[in-house]
Amino acid sequence: MKIRFNGSTKSENPQVEKGLNVAYAGSKRAAYQFRWYLLVLLVTSPIGLVLWLFLFPKVSIVAPGIVTSEPLTIRAPYDGVIKSVHVSKAMNVEQAQDLLVLSNTELEAQYNEINRQMMMLYTQHMPQSQIILSQLEQRKKVAKQGVQRQKELLEKYESFKQKGVIPAADLASAVNAYNAAQMAYEQTKVDISREKERQELERRFGLKGQRYNDLSYEFSRLAALKQSLFIKTDNAGRIEDVLVQTGDRVTAGQPLLLIDTQKESKVVAYLDPKHLEYSNIGQEAQIRFPDGTKLNARISEPTELTSRLPSFLMGPFEGEKTALKITLSLPIPNHFQVEGLPIDVRFKHQKVEQAFALFEENDLL
Repeated sequence: MKIRFNGSTKSENPQVEKGLNVAYAGSKRAAYQFRWYLLVLLVTSPIGLVLWLFLFPKVSIVAPGIVTSEPLTIRAPYDGVIKSVHVSKAMNVEQAQDLLVLSNTELEAQYNEINRQMMMLYTQHMPQSQIILSQLEQRKKVAKQGVQRQKELLEKYESFKQKGVIPAADLASAVNAYNAAQMAYEQTKVDISREKERQELERRFGLKGQRYNDLSYEFSRLAALKQSLFIKTDNAGRIEDVLVQTGDRVTAGQPLLLIDTQKESKVVAYLDPKHLEYSNIGQEAQIRFPDGTKLNARISEPTELTSRLPSFLMGPFEGEKTALKITLSLPIPNHFQVEGLPIDVRFKHQKVEQAFALFEENDLL
C-alpha cells in the first residue's frame, strides 16, 4: 500500500495562512553569522599580521633605492661668508666656470699683513744695496772714460813717435798708462759682479733675507688659499641644486652646490649584506616607482659596501648601518629622472623560484 502525503502550501507561500497574509519578521541568523565571522577575523588578524611580517622577508627581497645621477658635491674649503653666487638651479656650466665666491676676513687680514711686512723688508733692504751698486756703476763709468782718454793719448804719442818728435820711452809710458786704465775698467766690472753676488747671498741666507724668504713662502700659501675662495667647477655639467645664498655663513666642508656631470640617471639601491648573493653583476631585479610603474633592470656595476645611506631612506631611530650599494641600469623614462626619487628594488627569491620550477617539472602546478 503506497501512502501519499500532501505537501503544505507553507513551503510555497510562507506568509499566507488559510488565505490570510501573515507578516513574519526577517531572519536574524545572517547577522549572527556576520558577527561571528567578524569576531574570528578580529582574533586571527594579529596572528596573520605576525605571519606576514615574518614570512614576507623570507620570500621577497626588497631594497630601498633612489634615482640619481650621483651629482658632484661642491663643499666649502674654509669657514666664511658667501660673498656672491653666480649660478642658479638647472643652469648649465662649463669647465672652470665661476660658481660662487667666499669671503674670509681672517684670511684677508693675514694676507694683507704678510704683504705689508714683505714690502717693509724690501724697502729697508734695497736702498743701501742700490747705493753701493750705483757707486760701483759710477766708478765703471769713470774708468771707461779714462780708457777712452788714454786711448786717444796713445794714438797721439804713436803719431808723434812716427814723426820722431818724442822718444820711445814716452810712447812706452803712454802704452802702460792705457793698459792700466783698461785693467781698472775691467776691475770695476768684476767689483759690480761680486757685489751683486754678495747681495744675492745676503738676500737668500742673511737674517733679513731668511725672514723675507719665510714671509714669501707664507705669502704664496695665503695667496693660494685666497684663490681657493673663488669656487670653480672642474667639469662641465648642470647645476642640480644651490644649497646656499649670498650672505650665508658656512663652515669648512659644508655642501654648497650639487653639479650633475653625467648625462643619464641610474638606479642606486641599498641591499642588506645578508643578501650578498643577489649583488652580482647581471642579477635581474624589478624597479617599482612611486606611482606603481614596474620596470625590469639589471645590476651593471660592481657592488660596494657603504655606510652612507641617504637620510630619507633611514628610519627615525636608525643609526648608521652598512649596506651593499648596487647600481642598476635600465632605460628610465624622462618623467622619472628626478634626482633622489625613492624607489623599491625587488629581487626574486632564488629558493622560492627553485621550488616553483620543481613543481612545474613534476606537473604539480
